[in-house]
Amino acid sequence: MSQTFVKRFTNFLKDHKPKEALELFTTESNEVIEDTVSEIVSVTASYLTESYSQSEEELFECCKIVLNIIAERCNPMETVLEFLEQIECLDDIKFCAILEPLGICMMKMQDKSKAIEWCINTIKSYIEDLASLRDVDSNRIVDVYKGIVSFMEPLVQEAVKIYSKFEEGSLLGDYLLSFLISLCEKPSYYWNRNIVEEATYKEFSEEIITLSFYLTGDILYFLNVVSKRRRNIIRNKVQEGHLYTENYKRSMLFESSNNISDLAYANFYFYIITKKDYWKNVPQIYSPYYILETCTYFFEILLCKEEDIVISNGLIFMETVIKRVSPRSVNSEVLGLQIYLDLFKSIIKVMIYCNSDTERKKALHIFHKYIEIFNMEARYSVILYLYEISDHSGLLSLIISILKSSIIDCLNSTPRNPQFLGKNLELILKKICNLPHGSSSDLVEISDEVITTLNLLRFLFIRDKHNETGIWNITDVLKNYLNPLREGIDLCRTHWKVKIKDLEQQKKDYNNIHDYNEMKKAHAEVTLTVGGEQLPVMPLPEKISFCYQAINGLDVMESILIRVNECIDAAKEFSLSFRRLWTSRALLADQSENDSNRKTEPQQSTHEESDEEYEKNIKTKILGASLKFVPDMGWSKQAISAGAESIGYPGVIHGLFPNGGADLVQYFYSMCNRELNQMLEKETLAIEADPSSPGKTPEQQVRDSVETRLRMVIPYKKTWAQAMAIMTLPPNVPTALANLLTLVDDICYYAGDRSVDINWYTRRMILATIYKATELYMLQDTSEDHKETWLFLDRRIKDALQVHAMLSSAAKPSPDEALSRATETATAVFVTARNILGLSWNR
Repeated sequence: MSQTFVKRFTNFLKDHKPKEALELFTTESNEVIEDTVSEIVSVTASYLTESYSQSEEELFECCKIVLNIIAERCNPMETVLEFLEQIECLDDIKFCAILEPLGICMMKMQDKSKAIEWCINTIKSYIEDLASLRDVDSNRIVDVYKGIVSFMEPLVQEAVKIYSKFEEGSLLGDYLLSFLISLCEKPSYYWNRNIVEEATYKEFSEEIITLSFYLTGDILYFLNVVSKRRRNIIRNKVQEGHLYTENYKRSMLFESSNNISDLAYANFYFYIITKKDYWKNVPQIYSPYYILETCTYFFEILLCKEEDIVISNGLIFMETVIKRVSPRSVNSEVLGLQIYLDLFKSIIKVMIYCNSDTERKKALHIFHKYIEIFNMEARYSVILYLYEISDHSGLLSLIISILKSSIIDCLNSTPRNPQFLGKNLELILKKICNLPHGSSSDLVEISDEVITTLNLLRFLFIRDKHNETGIWNITDVLKNYLNPLREGIDLCRTHWKVKIKDLEQQKKDYNNIHDYNEMKKAHAEVTLTVGGEQLPVMPLPEKISFCYQAINGLDVMESILIRVNECIDAAKEFSLSFRRLWTSRALLADQSENDSNRKTEPQQSTHEESDEEYEKNIKTKILGASLKFVPDMGWSKQAISAGAESIGYPGVIHGLFPNGGADLVQYFYSMCNRELNQMLEKETLAIEADPSSPGKTPEQQVRDSVETRLRMVIPYKKTWAQAMAIMTLPPNVPTALANLLTLVDDICYYAGDRSVDINWYTRRMILATIYKATELYMLQDTSEDHKETWLFLDRRIKDALQVHAMLSSAAKPSPDEALSRATETATAVFVTARNILGLSWNR
């Protein structure tokens, strides 16, 4: 009877008669179906293929219904094995079709623990085989994972019911949660190969995370599993007699790497911790330091992968966790865990070698933030470690910059933090101030490192007049670094000059070659070597340009070296008190005259120039080139770095400008004053040459001069508020006042003011007030060509005439009192500007 039933059913399917086959099956008794379940499942499953699903849809649906009926009628423990046997093939249609009756069987079972283990292992095996295929259609991946999620959903609901009843002995929820976490490894793998779209990947991940939350009240419970694995404290054996206990089985579901890989945990907790919607459902009892410690292993796992998307996730993960840790709150004790230091290697690898420029920049930002979480004692150990493991000149330059910032923090701390001072600073400087091959070192290769080191030394000698850092105790040791460096610069410069001479000669010879192929071959024959590595083949002009850039870098290095040696040789304390206002004005006038004279001289360094003149020339070139970057970067060191690089100098040369943006503002102010002075002088000479020509009244001359000077600011109006804010800071006020007084003195002088009495002071006092008030008004003016500003200026000039008349009619004060009034009034102008800009000297 059973064989007849099987034969008839098989024939109906072969003859493509799904209705008859389904009718026969539904009318047959359960006893016959149970006796023939193995044959029926095998025959029916053979029609669950892609071709039948497309060409014989009715037959395909008939077979799915038959399998579902078998699952509902027959013994679930037996039918599960039959279904699992059919799943073990790389046919996605069959796999997804059989998952439905398999789920029905699972829901019928009372004790699902053993069967769920079989199901999960079979599904994992299928996923592993699918991942091993090179060319996988995206639809296959989507269908497979949708089928798996649909299979899991009712089982998760069942596990939640069991959990709510506090039933002991059930491992269903643990099996399901372990499997869900393990699924987080593969979607990432497919997405990295651009097989699955980002939106689909996120959809899978969100479904997996959502189901996981149903299965546990503490989703962070397994956060330390990977940490325990890496430290080899996962238990491999249990006490005798407890190998198959429930607790041991439960722990192995999550602790064994055969069940859940490290990458799966990393991806799983990446979503839990970085997504706000999930994080708010996490128990908020965990310390951010515990989360940091356990997640550092996840960071390293993700950052060590080759795929950009995994690296990006690792950076986002690390940034999110670090933000929740207070700055300077992690002490040196945690460095006993090697992972804190090893993580630096991973993020440095991304900073230097990652293919994505965006990820490299992000890694640099996170590198800084990571260092900031360590307190001073721990940071000292970190910097020593970083210097030991680093051999990239740019990275070493970055580490030295961080060291400089840490020294400044120690000097500014109250009470004084000695961590980066004294013997500790001496130890680290001895490591930094070291040429790998003495004077024979390739300084072009390590230029970033050397220039930053010299800037650090110069900063210490200038800042530390009282030897608080102990820098003055090791000047003899530093000479062992500076003297070979001096020799090395000369050797390198000579080498590159010879190289330029050879290239120029070869360029002349190649100009006679007319055949393009021969020219290309000739260019390839010329090689350049830096740091023992040959540069890629490039045209001769580019090679010559590279050589000149190398020499420019050596020039910068030499300039800073000269300044450092001057500091050591002089060994004098410089006074930080301000000079008298009018003395500063006179010095600025001399400086303007010197700058004017230098402008007419050839802008080329020669051996006849003094070291000081040579450095001034370099500074002037860089500041002049930096102005075009101010509208975008503001009055900042970044603008100075961009300006330096635009004319062939390295960006780190901004160390020549210790005042940063203030130096750039001072250069611009002096340049504009000088330019206005030349214009006024030219107009005066023209009038003297032709007395018959109509001249301007003094008031009109003053008004036009102020307008001309303010128009020089208009191209930088967007960032001028920043410039004013910088110059209102206490260290910059004397220079700013001197600049203002130089300006108004020049305007008054060329307007015909030759007085020597009290009027000399009052006119300049009033004009300084008018200029600054109009300047502030201009920053708010949005009218066409700033017409409202010039009308405002006209009104202030008229008011000034009335004020001057009143001052002239009043009793004349003494010269000292007049000077005091002028100084107070000018200072009041800067106080007003400071208040408008929202600054405070006491912050």
